[in-house]
Amino acid sequence: MPCEPLLRLEPSRALFAALAVALLSACSGPPPRVANPTRPLDERRALEVIADAFREEREHPVPGTDVSLSAQHRLHVDVVAEGKRFGVAYVTASERAQLEPALPARDPKMGDALQLVSGIGADSDARVCVLNDADYLYDDQVGDAREKSTTTAELKLRRDVRDFLVIAHRERLR
Repeated sequence: MPCEPLLRLEPSRALFAALAVALLSACSGPPPRVANPTRPLDERRALEVIADAFREEREHPVPGTDVSLSAQHRLHVDVVAEGKRFGVAYVTASERAQLEPALPARDPKMGDALQLVSGIGADSDARVCVLNDADYLYDDQVGDAREKSTTTAELKLRRDVRDFLVIAHRERLR
C-alpha cells in the first residue's frame, strides 16, 4: 500500500512557506550593534587638558583674550603662552556657528591637520590653533562596549596642543 503524504503543498505554497521560514530565521539573531552616542569633551575639562599640555612643553599657560578675525568677528583664545602671541581656542558648536563666516573652512583632504589662524589689524601677529570640540568626542557608557573613552579624547586633545606648541617653538613665534 503506497504511503500518501499527510500534507500536500502546492508549489506556490511551498515557496511561500520556505520564504517565511527563511525570514523568521534571519530575524531571530541578535540585534545589530549600533554605535554608542558620543559627545564632545566639556569645555572646562578641555581647558585643563590644554593648560597641562602647555606646562608639559615648558610654557606658562594664562587665560587668553579675543583676537579679531574680521571687522565683525572676534575669536576668544582660551589659553595663551604667557608673554607671547600664540594660543589655543577650544571652539564649541555655538561659537563655530557665530564665527563660521570668519573661520576658514577645513579642507577634508587634510584629515585631522591642525587649523591655524592669524588675527587681523592690531592682532595680526597673533597665531591661534583652533580646536573644534567635535573632534574630541567620547561616550560615557560603562563597560567594554565603548566607542571612545574620555581618556582617548583627552589624549588626542593633549597631542594636538603639544603638536601646535612644537610648531610655535620651531617657527619661533612670540
